[in-house]
Amino acid sequence: MRLIYLGADVPSNRVIMEQMGIQNVGVSYWRLVKRGMPKTKRYLLDNYFQPYMKIHLHPGIPENTSLSAGDLEQFLADYEDFVAHNIDRIESFIEVDHTQLAKAEINLQRDAAWGDEDKFWATIRSDYSYAEIVDVCQQYKNVAIPYKIIESDVSLAAKTRALSTQHGTKFHALACAKPDNLRQIQVETASTQSWLSPMMRGETIVWDGNKLARYPKKMKDQARPRYKAVYEKAGLDFDKIIEDDAVEVAKLALWSYEQFEERFNMVNNPFQSPEDDYEEEEKLYYNKGEMLSADNAETGTDLHDSKGGQMRKLIKRDQSEKTTLPVFAAEVHTVIDKDDQGREIIKDVPLMKSTYASLRMCNTCFVASNCPAFKKDNNCAFDLPIEVKTKEQLRSLLNAIVEMQGQRVAFARFSEELNGGYPDPNTSQEMDRLLKMVKTIKDLEDPSSFVRMTVEAKGAGGVLSQIFGEKAQTLNQLPNGGYTEEQVTRIIQEGIE
Repeated sequence: MRLIYLGADVPSNRVIMEQMGIQNVGVSYWRLVKRGMPKTKRYLLDNYFQPYMKIHLHPGIPENTSLSAGDLEQFLADYEDFVAHNIDRIESFIEVDHTQLAKAEINLQRDAAWGDEDKFWATIRSDYSYAEIVDVCQQYKNVAIPYKIIESDVSLAAKTRALSTQHGTKFHALACAKPDNLRQIQVETASTQSWLSPMMRGETIVWDGNKLARYPKKMKDQARPRYKAVYEKAGLDFDKIIEDDAVEVAKLALWSYEQFEERFNMVNNPFQSPEDDYEEEEKLYYNKGEMLSADNAETGTDLHDSKGGQMRKLIKRDQSEKTTLPVFAAEVHTVIDKDDQGREIIKDVPLMKSTYASLRMCNTCFVASNCPAFKKDNNCAFDLPIEVKTKEQLRSLLNAIVEMQGQRVAFARFSEELNGGYPDPNTSQEMDRLLKMVKTIKDLEDPSSFVRMTVEAKGAGGVLSQIFGEKAQTLNQLPNGGYTEEQVTRIIQEGIE
């Protein structure tokens, strides 16, 4: 798989590509026209691009652009003329596929202009049926797939593999360099303009040695300081990247995509075993392992009617084949319960608990490229025997988490010092997390308990009157006007005697 970096039609972008030694570049004819073509001489790509650059030409008409029938016809003619005069310099070119063009017009364009040209890429449209896709793959060696179709068609992986095997078709992803999409289908090339996002929108795209990391603009102050070693490996200026220099962050994105491309090709090389990686020279981008492939969903028929949906007929599975979901285990406990009539009954109830069993496989594990126990086609070599049933076990688990967070804080501080002592917001965040964890443990272990009540009274009625109303005054008085002096004396004498 090769990445094609779009935007080479802009001279300033082309200079950055030249400085980074980029070979596969994409040129938009639409943008060349809008920027202004020479009026006294013909525009030849050979005069503007380095000899080592492989130029991939595409029409580049924006999707939302509406053209009149005359303007669209003129653009088709000009594009055909441009391709004809630069055919020896370009590596490939894509047909004009605008929403205003009907299928018949596109087929006529293919037959009349580029039917026999090996550098031509036919394009699959979103309104193509599977039969039409098969027909295109039978006629043309190179077929381009737009980004929207890759995103929406979950069965595309199976279709492209079958067509590639049957007809030898080479597929090309247009404006799509997302790793998940590239794992889904097998493509020869993938074009992308994402490398311009750091320069245009303040994003950060960096290869961290294991994956392509992409941070939004609001996280650049946190993300960029942590990758100083990466910048040095790429030969880039750390200070310029921190200062948000547009050219330097664009160079970083280009370098990162190149590392991703190299790693992707290493991982997907069917003739190389992951065990061979350990014998190679240690490099920042050597992180190999099996990649996850997307699952395929079933697709319905292309024919639609107004009938209601019908439930698929299911075959009842034998009871002996059923088992508990592997991520949980169940223990049967005997308990005493009450039935609807209030009588006590004894019954068995299942109680859920965690299980140590793991379904992780080395081939698809997230850390397969770095795991010291990697063994192809085997299950995970590690267990996580965590059990929390007593106070001591809970306290031990919490202490272990605090110790791990303390190690993270220490390493973040170490990295901060190596980068010149510049205050790193990530280190501060890790410190805050550590303090919150310590406070949580302290609150859990505090045995004291108290009840605090605050009573405030306003007015002449008193606190009891405020709480209990007028009845509080009645309760404060003895019944029948109280006792007389003689009655009180008698009560005292009876108590003494």
